[in-house]
Amino acid sequence: MNFFPSPPVRWSLCALWAALSLLVFMALDASSLRSWIALVVTGMVPPAVFIGLWSEGPPPTIAEVLRATEDRR
Repeated sequence: MNFFPSPPVRWSLCALWAALSLLVFMALDASSLRSWIALVVTGMVPPAVFIGLWSEGPPPTIAEVLRATEDRR
């Protein structure tokens, strides 16, 4: 099982988003619980949704699936 099925570009964009969110958070010198919750919501949720909803393309057709199973025989 491949843990990183997404292309590296997608993971890089998400890491950049999280890093920028953390830098802004630290620059504002926010340390309250409400600020930490805001950081998690703005810094971690959008990249997770971005990775989860980005489709890899159209699903394979029935002909492609049948041909792949015949090739394995």
